[in-house]
Amino acid sequence: MSEEQTTAPFLAHSTTTMPGPGGKRSAKSRQSGRSSGSGASSTPAAYIGDIDNADSWDAIVHTMCDAFHLPSVDLTTRHGLKKIHADFNNIHRRLDQAYVSNKGNDKIMGGVVGVFAKMCTDSILRDKIIEGGFLDRLFPLLEFDSARHMALRALTTVTHHGGADCRVAIALHSPTLVALMERYPDDSKIAELCIVTLAPCVAAIVSNPEPPPSSTIRAIGLQSVLQVTVDNIRKPNISHYAVNHAYSLLASSTTHCPEICNRIPSMIRFLVAGLRSKDWVARCTCLGGLIRLHAKGAEEDRLMLDPQRMITAFERFPQHVKDILVAYGAPKTEYFMTLSASVANQKAFLQCAQDHDIYGLGLKLAALIVKTEFSIAQGAFQTENPRTGRMENASLGLPFSMWSDALPFCAKAIRDKGKPDEQHLANILEIKSFILKGRIPEAVTLARKGLESRPDIAYYYYAITLSANAEEGLRAAKKGLKCAKITPFLRFQMLQRAVAHAGDLGVITLQDAPMDGDQKWEEGVTFLTSAYEDAKIYLEEAPPDNRNIKNVSYWYILLTLVIRGSEIDSSLSELKTVFRRLSIADEISTILSAPPPKTMLRLTQQTVTKLYADAVKEWGEVISRFDEGATDRPIVAETVEDDLSAWLDGAQDDCEEDAAPHVFCGHPNVNTNHVKLYRCSWCGAPSAALRKCGGCTKARYCDSGCQKSHWKDHKKSCTR
Repeated sequence: MSEEQTTAPFLAHSTTTMPGPGGKRSAKSRQSGRSSGSGASSTPAAYIGDIDNADSWDAIVHTMCDAFHLPSVDLTTRHGLKKIHADFNNIHRRLDQAYVSNKGNDKIMGGVVGVFAKMCTDSILRDKIIEGGFLDRLFPLLEFDSARHMALRALTTVTHHGGADCRVAIALHSPTLVALMERYPDDSKIAELCIVTLAPCVAAIVSNPEPPPSSTIRAIGLQSVLQVTVDNIRKPNISHYAVNHAYSLLASSTTHCPEICNRIPSMIRFLVAGLRSKDWVARCTCLGGLIRLHAKGAEEDRLMLDPQRMITAFERFPQHVKDILVAYGAPKTEYFMTLSASVANQKAFLQCAQDHDIYGLGLKLAALIVKTEFSIAQGAFQTENPRTGRMENASLGLPFSMWSDALPFCAKAIRDKGKPDEQHLANILEIKSFILKGRIPEAVTLARKGLESRPDIAYYYYAITLSANAEEGLRAAKKGLKCAKITPFLRFQMLQRAVAHAGDLGVITLQDAPMDGDQKWEEGVTFLTSAYEDAKIYLEEAPPDNRNIKNVSYWYILLTLVIRGSEIDSSLSELKTVFRRLSIADEISTILSAPPPKTMLRLTQQTVTKLYADAVKEWGEVISRFDEGATDRPIVAETVEDDLSAWLDGAQDDCEEDAAPHVFCGHPNVNTNHVKLYRCSWCGAPSAALRKCGGCTKARYCDSGCQKSHWKDHKKSCTR
């Protein structure tokens, strides 16, 4: 059985929300406010006339603030919101009473909703307002022509500042928003505000680690949400801001609902075409969505090898495969290395059965382990049962019968000899034993301990690359590749692990970049570039029958599309060599064991390459148009009726602990000179947490070990 299992942590997906442009209340209107009066049970009716005569939503809201004795300080500040907290129940009751008493008066209803929406920038107030029936007050406003845009703007504000429960509650109103977009197909502002609202709210349901109940999926009408989103992003007047959220909405929905997504082929083609966008976040968002689309039903990447089947395999290879193996150098191929190790393994155990020299057996096995993955045969000592005539496992006087169980005993025998230069061999045997038994955390722990005394042992780094921690695994792979004594097997194993770890980190980092700031652009690009470079080296140098060549090929194909974007021809002619190499690998895999497993990455690569030409034909011009509008910003008030939007979006950073995340609008101008700042100057491992050289502050290192290893070369240029 294989030592490792390929997985891809793409099930978590971050969504982009909308802070929007800022707006401030005028000094004059701030001065008109009065302190709250908790004792007042009603408000003067005079304000109704003032509201009816008001010519903007901004004026309406300020009039209501004065009439209801809301704080004179702007509601966007912490100080003002604290005063709301002190008298919330009374303020909420009077505002709600005004709404109920004036149903049909769109200005008063809208003004109440606007004031409540502004309070929602505070998380505690938000929860109370939502529990108090805010959504039941907001959605009726969508029926008024004069208040519809304002209500949707208020909804986006609440969505932006809302927690998971708030967003789920809004998501349950998805059918209403879908119906609204269908009723007003030519209103681009309605489409934008609805999509911007739906993206984070639907994601709150479909992006959780645990799949949502099918009843919830039906309640939000997910298929209709996705279909109307796809229909709207085709329109020439849709904004870049809406499209950014559409990427997020469509990609997040693949996590637990691939069946629904596959019912909308145009949506899948849009995600494929999105790989050509000039926006790094858009490309990685689409790739993440496509990978998650194939999570359900994907097979594990496990391989069983039958030694007897391997013996005759070469004769069953087609002539063109034989020619490729011979041209590479038959003794260096994985097939011959594995077969040779199998023969050596059997000889070593048969010898041990005769001389009971467990120490000698350990030395032989340790030498095999670093040369090939399948170094320990799943065999056993057997003897014939004289009574039944059947072959049965036997220990033959040794403390084990199964050969894989010999490793701990061999490790102990080497340790008991007490030779300092052989202690790492005992560790290698024990680590291999843990790996065979699937006890990876214990293997990693022992490898870390081994590095404390022998940082030059490549096998320790290889064991750590099997860790689920992508950052630690990537760092270990890059350090292991720098070891002076490293076998071809370990070199290629660590290269392919570096590709997988860096690829995962790159996609995840760039998906989260809008929330983590501009620095994340370059960090994410560095991870992807590192994965791409290592994949290229691997495919150029690894044996054509290497077991992992398929996984690296999947990554290389997908990384090429993500990194080069629109530079790639729709025919994918630049990737023909890789497709040919992958075809050969599939043939070899089928002959040696079984057809290649349908892993998540394999299925993703197949979907992307199959649909790429059609996706470009259908969506290419649309994607290009989005890219040309990459500097667009959220819709700003275009008419006097929408000036409340600026007020609703003018929240200060101190309103709430979970302050507004970044929104990506446009693609980053990645400075390639900066990319090296996120790579270790010694091992080349990409990381966001490198330490600067104390002397020149230019060189960067993973840790003191990398700095010491690099000092011989670096001291020539270090200013210290």
